Amino acid sequence: MKLLKVYFDHLMMFEGGVFEIDLFASDRVAASDESAFKLAGHLHVNSIVALAGINASGKTTALNLLELACRIVDGSPVRGGGLPSVLPTVFDGPSTFKCVAWHEGSAYLVESVLAAGGDEGDGPVLGFAEETVSSLPAKALKRSVLGSWDDIEALASPLCTRAQMPGSWAALTSPDVSIAVAVFARDFGQRVRATAVRDDGFRLAEQFDGLDDVLRVFDPYIEHLEVRDSGRAFVLTFFGREPITLSERGLAEVLSSGTVRGLGLVQRAMRILRSGGYLLVDEVENHLNRQLVNVVLDLFAASETNPKGATLVFTTHYPQLLDHVHRKDNVFFLVRGDGGGACAVKYCDRVRRIENKKSEVFASNFVKGTAPRYADVRALKSLVAERVADE
Repeated sequence: MKLLKVYFDHLMMFEGGVFEIDLFASDRVAASDESAFKLAGHLHVNSIVALAGINASGKTTALNLLELACRIVDGSPVRGGGLPSVLPTVFDGPSTFKCVAWHEGSAYLVESVLAAGGDEGDGPVLGFAEETVSSLPAKALKRSVLGSWDDIEALASPLCTRAQMPGSWAALTSPDVSIAVAVFARDFGQRVRATAVRDDGFRLAEQFDGLDDVLRVFDPYIEHLEVRDSGRAFVLTFFGREPITLSERGLAEVLSSGTVRGLGLVQRAMRILRSGGYLLVDEVENHLNRQLVNVVLDLFAASETNPKGATLVFTTHYPQLLDHVHRKDNVFFLVRGDGGGACAVKYCDRVRRIENKKSEVFASNFVKGTAPRYADVRALKSLVAERVADE
């Protein structure tokens, strides 16, 4: 299953309370372009989606909302299971969620109302108040139609609502599980899968074929790493040196942080590339130089390594990474408007010329809000100069 379009409202951080994002390819896709995965003759999804912005622009919240969207259509509970416990607090009331999903020539519209309630010690939890799952005519979903929720909803034919679902579905649809799983489970052999990659929590628990090849991309001096005792002990060999036996903590101290992060990122990427799901990475550049990040991006941008159309969604502070993403319809700038609300601006909606470097557009503040405000920077410099002079 693939997500084509996602919408949430009643968000405190976003302008007008709304976050929406397109995952389908709204620009033309050339026959040689392997970074967009073909669903039908007229429809593709982007295999790489970049969310760029300065600090506090809403990037991490956007990534969390995409993970929530994947959980809804996957039939996973919308609480627990690694989903950030703060997520219910980003809403200021019951939130309408909408998405368009596609699988093997069939298209669906999922519309849900998410309400925060209860408390399991970590704060409020999310549950479903209302839901409708509708079918959409696949051939009618042209790129122009997918650009408008009104046009999409005009084509929808309801299949089921939460209030009217068959009693036999009750076991599948607890208050924190969408009825979408019951509709899709009848027709779908596979579901959306989302994996959130974070800096902490990665463990190398077992040996796998090609482990040394992966490690040498990030550290060319590693000859071999052997995993023992389910990841409690390791034997590490550098070229020209004797093997050393290390604990898990010792291995993390000997290997660079970039090697550890890169290994975890590639291992998760391989799992997602096999399933055709979604890999969500916050601040993809952390501990890695730009060339190594590009290596990971390229795994998703080539049919040889991404035959099932898996999607990498990443956030970044660094605009230079965007120049490696050659399409214009898969880059979103997260910016703050004059009223302080965040907004996801699609690059191709603001910049038509292909030859523009995305990094220069970002750094130039052409899309207002992609660079710190001049007055704020001047105020900071004045403060530092004053404090330094006092010493």
